Amino acid sequence: MRFPAMAHSRLLSCVLSILACLVGTTVAADFPTPYNSEPDPTASPPTPAAAAAGMTLPPGFRVQVFAAEPDVQNPIAMAWDARGRLWVAENFTYAERTKRFDLGLRDRVLIFEDTDHDGVADQRTVFTDDAQMLTSIEMGRGGVWLLCPPQLLFLPDANADDVPDGPPQVVLDGFTVAQSNYHNFANGLRWGPDGWLYGRCGHSCPGRLGAPGTPDDRRIPIEGGIWRFHPERKVVEVLCHGTTNPWGHDWDENGELFFINTVNGHLWHLMPGAHFKESFGADPNPGVYDRLDMIADHWHFDTKGAWSDSREGKANALGGGHAHIGMMIYQADQWPAEWRNRLFTLNMHGRRTNVERLEREGSAYVGRHQADIFLASDPWFRGIDLGTGPDGSAYVLDWSDTGECHESTGVHRTSGRIFRISHGNPAVPDLADLALPDGAALQRLVRHPNVWYDRQARRRLADGHGPAGARET
Repeated sequence: MRFPAMAHSRLLSCVLSILACLVGTTVAADFPTPYNSEPDPTASPPTPAAAAAGMTLPPGFRVQVFAAEPDVQNPIAMAWDARGRLWVAENFTYAERTKRFDLGLRDRVLIFEDTDHDGVADQRTVFTDDAQMLTSIEMGRGGVWLLCPPQLLFLPDANADDVPDGPPQVVLDGFTVAQSNYHNFANGLRWGPDGWLYGRCGHSCPGRLGAPGTPDDRRIPIEGGIWRFHPERKVVEVLCHGTTNPWGHDWDENGELFFINTVNGHLWHLMPGAHFKESFGADPNPGVYDRLDMIADHWHFDTKGAWSDSREGKANALGGGHAHIGMMIYQADQWPAEWRNRLFTLNMHGRRTNVERLEREGSAYVGRHQADIFLASDPWFRGIDLGTGPDGSAYVLDWSDTGECHESTGVHRTSGRIFRISHGNPAVPDLADLALPDGAALQRLVRHPNVWYDRQARRRLADGHGPAGARET
């Protein structure tokens, strides 16, 4: 089941879409060995335990190593299934600028399970190890969704046995991967509360989206921003244009979508049809009079200088720097009540978690700066995604490297960590209602105090596990 990286021509896209249907579907036995391409081949990060011990946490919080190398390496994205298992996308093909991507390597999807509920994964399954240029993963509609720019793929697994039922289906293509700022490529698969599959795209990777074979004049253009896809109606929409490189989003308790960004402002509120400010370039619509700005009332670096001057700890007093990755609006009850509805995002150069308090202001919102938390002393810490688990804890993916997204020094592929951050001792998750073939049981979980259950229940209802007409549209 090979998902080849493809050039941007429509002809090659069609040819490779056909080839993808002709290859096998089992986990490959010849998985290429990931290698490190940084200048010092002997360099290695602190041990996972030492990295966890070096985190500065608020009183009452604790951090555990849920998983680490060699069980997980280069984690780039995660998602949960209704059985409480964490699915993780590993990306080995991302490379330094001289290569962009090493297509002699492959990417992998792993499933982690904590069967004894001690905060440490004790079971690991490989779902597929034959992807390339993998940026994101999500489950639903009888299978697994992978974003492998320039394609959105669907791997059917109707019986949920963790083995793909057949070859990958190319659902969308046209997610262009830039020659230079290739770290802006499409990412961020998440089911929205409306039943659509949402994703993100950076400004430097403008694309033209559509099903394979769609004529160019019928494709949907995107130049950075948020897009969504309806799996039943086969419709793709671009909800906004602009920003620089969004790599995190979430919905609040009212269904409002917020997303995180780098360089030209970090916090944005999605308004369908909006044209947001970009770091450079003209708006795709020449009729746009002015573009909307971010909603935060502050910056995490000194804007009197260049944004690139905020690296290497120079902006720690302001929040850590210009680059933000991953976003979570905490909506669970495992942490103390004062943390509920706070917005959390990982600050790459500051090696910390920035916190925002969202306040309604007029017809929109404003983000107020709160004290940073979860500061990492590990110089290799590269937090890349975070989210809430079934136990109400936060789970954080650590890419674990000395470089950053521009990768001028190479890539350290043989390290990676997943941390669990909890308050006190989390209760064992009760997943019984999610397993019942009963729509009423699933409906009871909607508006659960832990939004994880709410979202899993909505997804299963949309998958057809509830009463007739329950599918979201």
